[in-house]
Amino acid sequence: MQTLSKGLDLASRLVSDLYEAINRPDLAGMIRGGEADDFPEIEVVAALLADQAARMARYEAALVQYADPGFWDEATPGGALANHDGGEMARNVLAGRPPFFHRD
Repeated sequence: MQTLSKGLDLASRLVSDLYEAINRPDLAGMIRGGEADDFPEIEVVAALLADQAARMARYEAALVQYADPGFWDEATPGGALANHDGGEMARNVLAGRPPFFHRD
């Protein structure tokens, strides 16, 4: 729930800054004063930020695996996991799926 709150706070700041930039200090002030939680602009920006955060989490999960020396260790029984992966984690993440996506 704290992440959602942070996302809404950031969305509110971004939208209020936008209104300030287009010379609408009245709307910027409403947002900064907490009187505009129902503005659709804030909901849209919050959704976009949530999508970006989920994407970054998938990227980081895959990078953690690729950065692990054990992933590349040829001495692993059956060979290095990297040889078996063949870029599958990267393809999954780039397609919007978790790194270890299986259709089972």
